Amino acid sequence: MKKLLRINGILWLIASFVLANFQIASGQTKEDQTTPIPDNIKKIFQSSCMQCHGSNGKILPRAKLDFSKWAEYGAAKEAEKASNICSELTDGSMPPKSIRKSKPELIPTKEQTILICKWADSLKLKEGGKQLQIEFTRSVTVFIIT
Repeated sequence: MKKLLRINGILWLIASFVLANFQIASGQTKEDQTTPIPDNIKKIFQSSCMQCHGSNGKILPRAKLDFSKWAEYGAAKEAEKASNICSELTDGSMPPKSIRKSKPELIPTKEQTILICKWADSLKLKEGGKQLQIEFTRSVTVFIIT
């Protein structure tokens, strides 16, 4: 009976080790796993961004950001891209002036921009092994390391 328990224990340890390392062996660490764009954010991107930054967009806009390749970016690059989207929407550099003039309906509203920025902040990765918790205080984002 003791021998059977030892064998079961050893098999359990081996199985645990294999399962724990499976993600690393398959290249899917927590930091590499992608996060799908939520439907409410995707809807904004579809109406305001995907004409240029989607699979049918021109080469230059897609070189900077290609939503059709979002799942290939990995978590760190997604967080960086989302942060850049927030910054460029907030400072008015996106959509470009030419698009703003010719197609003003493509400009996301202030509420949509805030929603995108909150989503972008939620994608920020762990830093130094500690999870960043994000709180919004008026228009200032406060980072609290927990």
